[in-house]
Amino acid sequence: MTPELAEVCGIHAGDGYLRGPDKRRELDISGSIEEQEYYNNHVVPLFEKAFDLKINAKFFPGRNTYGFVIRNKEAITKMHDFGFPYGAKSTIVSAPKKVLNSKNKEVKCMFLRGLFDTDGCLHFLKRNYGKYGIFKSTREYYPRIAIRIVSKKLFQDICTLLTNLGFNYYSNNYQPKSPNFNYCYGIYLSGTGNLEKWIQNIGFKNSCKLSRYSVWKEHGFCPANLSFEQRKQILNKQIDPNSFY
Repeated sequence: MTPELAEVCGIHAGDGYLRGPDKRRELDISGSIEEQEYYNNHVVPLFEKAFDLKINAKFFPGRNTYGFVIRNKEAITKMHDFGFPYGAKSTIVSAPKKVLNSKNKEVKCMFLRGLFDTDGCLHFLKRNYGKYGIFKSTREYYPRIAIRIVSKKLFQDICTLLTNLGFNYYSNNYQPKSPNFNYCYGIYLSGTGNLEKWIQNIGFKNSCKLSRYSVWKEHGFCPANLSFEQRKQILNKQIDPNSFY
């Protein structure tokens, strides 16, 4: 298990789907349209290097996502051998044992990067309660890295990896709102110390998430509910982030 393959596994755990073995074998990876830059600049080259393939990403209009499909038998077999199931995986997916048991810290970090780049989020919170000043009560300044998943095993694996890497985190569980929803597990890394440690050891390759960090780093806060394009305009000094308040 190399760091590159570990990141591939993290991306698949978040955004991937394996079809087979009785049906047409496919490795399907796709995410939000807003993540097209991330896919073109990082995910596609990473998978091409990992599997020695030429990959063409595209827009999937039927599901409004952007990504690619691999039909190479060796690549699909390798991913299945890592422990990823064929078919629906949301409630049963787990981290590969070769990641969990690796002595290489970078392998564990890269799996987490791939997973959080696809399925996690970085956001910033106000503190509009208690004795906080005007800035903290009106601007989203307090960082939190978060992920919510429905696989108990993957939840446990993430906790194990974060503990091994020395991160401080907390978790909680969410009861389903209706029979149509699954039980959900949340993991949160809060505060500036956790975020800077994440950047130094794991980082973000997803430009959407990285843009939030960059705005926060430059201005001390990052307004909520902005598009990727708006954040790029802030970083290019075309928009003052204070104009959103």
